[in-house]
Amino acid sequence: MFNSGVFPQTKEKERDTMQVMKPIYRDTCPSGEGWIYEVKYDGFRAILTVTTDNVTLTSKNGIDLSEQFPEIITYAEQQKQLADKHIPFSIDGELIVPKNARSGDFGLLQTRGRLKSADRIKQDASNRPAVLMAFDLLVDGGKSQERRRLSSRKQALLELIDLFDDQKGAIQYVSYSLDSTVLMDSVILHQGEGIIAKRSASTYKTGKQHHDWYKIKNWRTITAVLTAYDKENDYFHAQLADETGHFVPIGKCKHGLEETERSTLTAFFKENGKTEHNLLLLPPAVCAKINCLGQADEELREPRFHSLAPTVTAADCTEQQAAIDLAQFPQSVELSKLDKLYWEEAHIDKLRYLLYIRTVAPFMLPHMINREMTIIRCPDGIEADFFYQKHRPDYAPDFIPDTKSLQCPDLQTLIWFANHGSIEFHAPFHHIGNDFPREIAIDLDPPTADALSLAIKAANLLKEWLDQMQLTAFIKTSGSKGLQLYIPLPENQLTYEQAGTFTEALARLLVQQHPDLFTIERMKKNRQERLYIDYVQFGMGKTLPVPYTARKRSSGTVSTPLFWEEVRQGLSLEDFTIFTVPERIRQKGCPFASYEEARNSQRLDSIIQLV
Repeated sequence: MFNSGVFPQTKEKERDTMQVMKPIYRDTCPSGEGWIYEVKYDGFRAILTVTTDNVTLTSKNGIDLSEQFPEIITYAEQQKQLADKHIPFSIDGELIVPKNARSGDFGLLQTRGRLKSADRIKQDASNRPAVLMAFDLLVDGGKSQERRRLSSRKQALLELIDLFDDQKGAIQYVSYSLDSTVLMDSVILHQGEGIIAKRSASTYKTGKQHHDWYKIKNWRTITAVLTAYDKENDYFHAQLADETGHFVPIGKCKHGLEETERSTLTAFFKENGKTEHNLLLLPPAVCAKINCLGQADEELREPRFHSLAPTVTAADCTEQQAAIDLAQFPQSVELSKLDKLYWEEAHIDKLRYLLYIRTVAPFMLPHMINREMTIIRCPDGIEADFFYQKHRPDYAPDFIPDTKSLQCPDLQTLIWFANHGSIEFHAPFHHIGNDFPREIAIDLDPPTADALSLAIKAANLLKEWLDQMQLTAFIKTSGSKGLQLYIPLPENQLTYEQAGTFTEALARLLVQQHPDLFTIERMKKNRQERLYIDYVQFGMGKTLPVPYTARKRSSGTVSTPLFWEEVRQGLSLEDFTIFTVPERIRQKGCPFASYEEARNSQRLDSIIQLV
């Protein structure tokens, strides 16, 4: 199922295997002087070749992928003039559908690879464009680069990609780290595939006859019951107990056991198994720990035995425990009372909430790091008593930052607070120790939940004006009943006073044009069913909910980033919940993915002229 080289529509004559350098699997990461470390993206290995007359994308199995991934070809064609002195060139990389900054979604990529319809391919390329993560340069200006040192090839590759007019386009440079631990921690946060260790002085050698590139996997280890052995292909079938105690299949595994263990296990199935077709079946009893990169649709992603588990009982091999293990919660946090209901009406228990937080953590944390947080805690659920927390609890563990203000710099801190009933996370607009705002924010607050159309109209009017001023804006749901607009700002460019003057001007302009729809009146009784443009909520000491935080609402709604084309009539905030948002991110991506890029390229001329 996971063979990235299988495309049914590909002609046999195209299947000449490419000669690429392949990393060797290794359990531990090499260290010391001379090693660099890159993210191992989960995708298809591919070579992009650009000549004067042609652009092609070829898999490591020699399959032409150009028609399957037209966005890569189109982008490369657009850059040819800028990179003219380097043509012809060939780039080695990993083709992915980005899931987050450190990971690709292999399932979506594989689905694209199987498409036959040109229209469907074009649609997918537009909705979820693939990216070639470029990590090596094989040919530059028609000259082979394979005998150059890796460090030299990487520098030449970076200089080539720097010529392109969109640094976050369909071809992106894979940077490297000198610290494998820091990089692997980042990969774990993003639930990526792993890292690759490379000798910086190595030349490019095809195949695996080298000692220069090693891949270290970010394994998730689950414990499952082995219930069948396939006599034809030597695979063992694994199962887990569902919430009713019924055992259900989750995938198959073959590799990873020592020969002695494997022989003993195989003999046990042959002696005690019940024959059914080519399978030998056993009742749930034999347990094993299995490394994998994920599980879905009764398949394990790259399964590899970790060990047999003779002390584990079949009843302990549950879907719930597997979900926890696959989520990779920090070991420093002891999860507790997982069946406690946090949202009684929506039937969301603590485990569901923690799994949600773990999924969205890579998208939440960038908006929380280095900010003084305010948290709303509901230890006994959202219907019970709650309180605001702005300071570090005295009983917090050592890994929680020992500062007077409450900070949330990493995954273990976020999970610890979520495990202690923290439902809402609110952040100010500036970093600690800096008085300059990092974004402008405008809260669009309808008078009632069924008056969202007013917020939609206001947001689109603001978007139209901001577009004219060449300002990039982002929009998200509040998670309650309105919308919140954000304009990321370059560092130390606008004061709160300047930014506040601008937001007030926008708010007053909205009211001036539509006094019957919008108001800046603070007193609710005087708003007369109009949308409140809350520009006052932006300022020093003020906060708004961070992207993807849950809200203390009975339906389990989430403050969710939106694509601007979604901000139209028919939008319902009830569609964005703890249940739906993780799959939404998977299918659509995160609308705030380019937030930092927009910050760095934002032009503030129009704002400065106004204030």
